[in-house]
Amino acid sequence: MNTAGGITGGDRYDYQCEAAASRVVVTTQAAERAYRSSTDDIAGMDVRLAARRGAALHWLPQETILFEGSRLTRHIEVDLDSSSECLVLESLVFGRHAMGEALQSCHFTDQWRIRVEGRLVHAEALSLVDDIDGRLGASAGAAGAQMSATLVYVGPRLEQLQADISAVSPSPAIRMATSCWQGRLVLRLLATETMAGKAELSRILGSIRGQHLPRVWQL
Repeated sequence: MNTAGGITGGDRYDYQCEAAASRVVVTTQAAERAYRSSTDDIAGMDVRLAARRGAALHWLPQETILFEGSRLTRHIEVDLDSSSECLVLESLVFGRHAMGEALQSCHFTDQWRIRVEGRLVHAEALSLVDDIDGRLGASAGAAGAQMSATLVYVGPRLEQLQADISAVSPSPAIRMATSCWQGRLVLRLLATETMAGKAELSRILGSIRGQHLPRVWQL
């Protein structure tokens, strides 16, 4: 999937993908960059995914980098029937660390809704609006991490994926936890180094998907 590579205040992006009786992997050709906004306008990104008739739909974009002063709100909606599966990954990088930038001021909100046969089975909500330093530095927040990631799976291979992830030993730069309950698996990851986090995600995705990631992930 081609994106502009950068998004700023006032921009609007809408993505839609529906899979039926097929296996579909959607990714981006590069990291998405949320640039500093020169106005109070907030950029918007809406993602709508659907899977029917035994389809497997994997939404695996590369990371989103939040620049200092960026303003972005994102909504992800997933609709499945009971015979299908979805694997949804989103990762965030907090500032441009290679340039010495520490994220202190931004506006980022993120909401996910996943439904099976119209019934809500999973909801996510994240708000990075006030006290960014405190939220990212707190042990109950990002604990000083440069990168975070959330992965959610809903589908019939739940127990197998849980076993595959349990077999992965994270590197010292990674903090990771997995929950599996009520028909869904949720993995959360924090990385003190962005490249280490991305490498760990590649390992995890390779293990649970049983195949290589799209080549753009290796560039």
